[in-house]
Amino acid sequence: MDILTAAEIRAVEEKENVIGTPFLELMSRAGTACADVIMDRFPKEVGTVAVVCGKGKNGGDGFVIARKLHNADYDVCIVLAFGEPTAEDAVINYQKAVDADIPIIRSYPDRGFADQMIARAAVVVDAMFGIGFHGAANDEQSYIFDLVSRSAGTVVAIDVPSGVDTDTGAVEGAAVEADLTLTLTCLKPAHVLYPACANCGETMVLEIGILDESFDCVAPTYMTYSEDDIANRLPPRARTAHKNDFGHVLSICGSYRMPGAGCLAAGAALRCGAGLLTAAFPKSAYSAFGAGLPPEAMRLPLPETEEGQLCTAALPELRNAMKKATTIVLGCGLGQGQEVRKLVSAVLSEATCPVVLDADGLNAVVGNLDWLKTCRGDLILTPHPGEFSRLIGVPVSDILANRKELIRNFADEYGVTVLLKGADTLVAGPKKQKVYVNVTGNQGLAKGGSGDCLSGIIGGLLAQGLSPFRAAAMGAYLHGTAAQFATAEQSLRSMLAHDLINVLPEVFDYFE
Repeated sequence: MDILTAAEIRAVEEKENVIGTPFLELMSRAGTACADVIMDRFPKEVGTVAVVCGKGKNGGDGFVIARKLHNADYDVCIVLAFGEPTAEDAVINYQKAVDADIPIIRSYPDRGFADQMIARAAVVVDAMFGIGFHGAANDEQSYIFDLVSRSAGTVVAIDVPSGVDTDTGAVEGAAVEADLTLTLTCLKPAHVLYPACANCGETMVLEIGILDESFDCVAPTYMTYSEDDIANRLPPRARTAHKNDFGHVLSICGSYRMPGAGCLAAGAALRCGAGLLTAAFPKSAYSAFGAGLPPEAMRLPLPETEEGQLCTAALPELRNAMKKATTIVLGCGLGQGQEVRKLVSAVLSEATCPVVLDADGLNAVVGNLDWLKTCRGDLILTPHPGEFSRLIGVPVSDILANRKELIRNFADEYGVTVLLKGADTLVAGPKKQKVYVNVTGNQGLAKGGSGDCLSGIIGGLLAQGLSPFRAAAMGAYLHGTAAQFATAEQSLRSMLAHDLINVLPEVFDYFE
C-alpha cells in the first residue's frame, strides 16, 4: 500500500474536489468515519468525550465528530485549543456544532475549566493539527499537547497526532501521545517512521470514498505491506512441485570463531522454503557447523586461513557450488582480512545469480564499491547504519537524518537493492523505485544473530523466484513478524536469534 506525504494527500483531495467530492463533503465523511469508530470502540456510558479542536481543517473534522456523537446522545464537549476556527469548511462545521447546542469551551479565557474537561474526559479526541504541523511546538501548544497526553482517558488522534512532522516522522518538541490514531484515506510517513509512529499508538486507515482517479496526480515515494499483501505475494507451491522448483541457496558464511552466523543464515533460508541449501564454511569449523546446521543442509567444508577464515584456496570448490546455486548469501560471520576481501571480490565478480551481501561481506567492499558493479547477478545489501556509514563515508547521524535519500541514491548509482536496518527498516531498489518502510518487529531483534536470520530469510525468498526488492521487503516483514510471534510467549529481553527460526513455521502457517 502507498504512503502519502502531506503535500501528496492534499493534491489528491484537491483533485477529488474538482472531479468528485467537494471539500465540505470530504470533511463530513472524514468526521463521520472517525465518529463511527469512536462509537464502536466506546459505549455512551463511558463518560465524557472531549473533542479538542484546532483552527484548521483538522479542527473541522473534530466539529463533525462532536456533532455526530452528540446526535447519538453521547456526553460530548468541544474544547477550542487555540481560538475560533479559520479554515472555511471548519467554520461552517463549527457553526453547525453551535446550532446543535454542543458545549463549547475556550481554552482562553476558560483555561482552568478546559484543563479539567481534558484531564477528566473518558475519551480525548486530538483534532488540533493533523498533517499540518511542522517544527517544534511553542509554549502554548506544548501545554495543550502535554495536557492531552496526560489525560486519564483514551487519546484518539485524527489523521496524525499533533506535534509530529507528517513527512519526516520527526518529533522536535512536545507532541500528543495517542492510544489510537484514525488516519484518513491512507497511511502517512509519520505513521510508520520513528519516532513519530511511537506517538500514534494503534493506527487505523479509514476510507472516505475518494475516487481512484484522484490518486493519479501523485507518485508516492513510500510504500509498505499489509498482512494481505504478504499472503498474496508468497511464492506459490504447487502440489506437483519438487525441491528444484524452490531454488538452491549457497550460504558462504561463518568462520571458526563465528560459526553461529552461518548456521542461523542457513536455517532461516531453509525454513523460508528454499528447496536446497549448501553451507560453505572453513574446515576447522566442521564440528560446530555439523551440530548447528539443520540436517537438511548440505555441508561444504573448505580451505581456510590460519585464523579459521575462508580463503582464496577455497575458490575452485566454491565456483563449482556457485554453478548450482540460484541464490548466494555472502558475508555473515566471515571475519575480516585480506583473504576474505579477495574471496568476496571473486564471488561478486563471478556470481550470475542474486547475491545477498551482509556483515563482513559489506566490510570487505568498503573502499572498493566498484566491486558492486562487477556482479552479473542482482545484489541486495543489508547494512545497519554503522555498516552503511563505513560504505559511503558519511557519519551515522547524517545517515539517520537522510535515510531515504541516501539509500535511494546509492541503490540507483550502483544498481543494487539496499535494505537499511532499523526500528523502521527501509528498502530501496534501483531506478528510483518507491522506498519500502517495514512496519513489523520489536526491540527483541536488538541482539546478535538477528541480521544473519534476516539474510537467510531474504536468500530463501530469492531462491523461490521473488524479485530482489520484493524479497528484501517481504523478508523484513516476515523477520519482524517472527519477532512478534517469538515474544508473544516470552520476554523481549530473553529472545534469541534462533527463536526467530523456530517460529517461522507458525508465521508461514498464519499467512498461508
